[in-house]
Amino acid sequence: METWDQRAEGKPFPTAAVLGGLALSLFMAALDDTIVSTAMPKIAAGLGSFDHYTWPFTSYLLTCTLATLLCGACATRFGHKRVFACGISVFAVASAGCALSNGIDALTAWRAVQGAGGGLVEAGVFIAMAELFEPRVRGKYMGILSSMYGLASIAGPLAGGLIADTVGWHWIFLVNLPLSVAALVLVVRFLPGKQAHAERSFDLPGALCAAAAIVPLTLAFSLTGSALAWFSAPFFGLLALAAAMIALLVLVERRRDHAIVPVRFFRCAQVNGAVAMGFCSQFALLVGVMFVPRFVQEGLGLTSTASALATIPMTLALVVGSTLAGRVFGANGRMRTISRVGFLVLGAGAMLLCLVGPATGMVQLACSSAVLGFGIGANMPMTNIAAQTAVEPRDVGKATSLALFFRGLGGTVGSAACGAAAGAAFAEAALPVFALCVGAAVAGLALSGTLPRFVERRR
Repeated sequence: METWDQRAEGKPFPTAAVLGGLALSLFMAALDDTIVSTAMPKIAAGLGSFDHYTWPFTSYLLTCTLATLLCGACATRFGHKRVFACGISVFAVASAGCALSNGIDALTAWRAVQGAGGGLVEAGVFIAMAELFEPRVRGKYMGILSSMYGLASIAGPLAGGLIADTVGWHWIFLVNLPLSVAALVLVVRFLPGKQAHAERSFDLPGALCAAAAIVPLTLAFSLTGSALAWFSAPFFGLLALAAAMIALLVLVERRRDHAIVPVRFFRCAQVNGAVAMGFCSQFALLVGVMFVPRFVQEGLGLTSTASALATIPMTLALVVGSTLAGRVFGANGRMRTISRVGFLVLGAGAMLLCLVGPATGMVQLACSSAVLGFGIGANMPMTNIAAQTAVEPRDVGKATSLALFFRGLGGTVGSAACGAAAGAAFAEAALPVFALCVGAAVAGLALSGTLPRFVERRR
């Protein structure tokens, strides 16, 4: 059913068509993360190279993380619709390049291009939402859109294995093409392009400094456990380089009018709380996503298919939690209460999962992981809206990018921390692994005090 909303520019737009384009775009980008991971053994075998197995993952993660952070500034300078459409187009072209790759080096290069498009798409969805809807209305729709991550994490592993085993791994990337075309048509046709705030220049020095900081920081955690050892000289070297580049970024950005990362954001408790809570939620999500399938195989001795199915209860609960939290916020505006309930449920789920062991049944594991997923989902729309409502309207895009960047960083650190805490003994590792999630829940609960108690509906 098509409904209509009104923007400051005075032109109505079909909400259902716009939301359909945004949801499809986000699902497409999120799907690519999970669908490739399942099929990567087939891809490596097909290309005849297991030596650089992690390269396509790492190249995608690097460029996606950077594009996510830069998207807000790009949208403010060039317009959110142009940047979003560009992201979809780049993602589609790179997907075709990935499908045609005949070596791991070519696949790595095309995955880097694809990551840039994916980062622009993911950040662009939430920036467009901030441009189109006031916070209370946005909350309802944010919950629905955030649930696309959950749906993609169910569909991706199953589709990746099925496609790789039947028609071949190339089709894992080619399936993005019809999705990209459909999303692009909806976006170009229906997404309003006019925005109230625009900048006349792009902060190139800030972008270069941000890239110099993000690359070593992302590599430090994404390669730890595979190419790097925890607490090794290369690990600390990358962290030291990232810290130096962050200090340089602050020096460059603190007096710039159109900074990529406005330093003044970090003087606001609500912004700090929002980005830190996003980090905590995504940290817990990736710990769960990493631990549960491997535990099912190694701890319970079940098949890989069973391990893929074991994540479904957590994912479905995440979808329900995200959608419900968005609707409740839209109805009553009580952001702080919703966030606190979310972290309480997250912590309860983590404590239940601390009790998991070799004698645990699948029903207990499913119920415990579902509680964790519901708590994570309840906070997903809240962290974005909290960051957006803490800044001036002209800075909403940059605040959105910053929140998504920290959320992605939380996932990267969470997956690395899960591997480090579990070690080689996943069957006995639930307590140390999910104790980390309990800590994340406690931190999130404390940080929720930085959020406003009530957000009024704007007229």
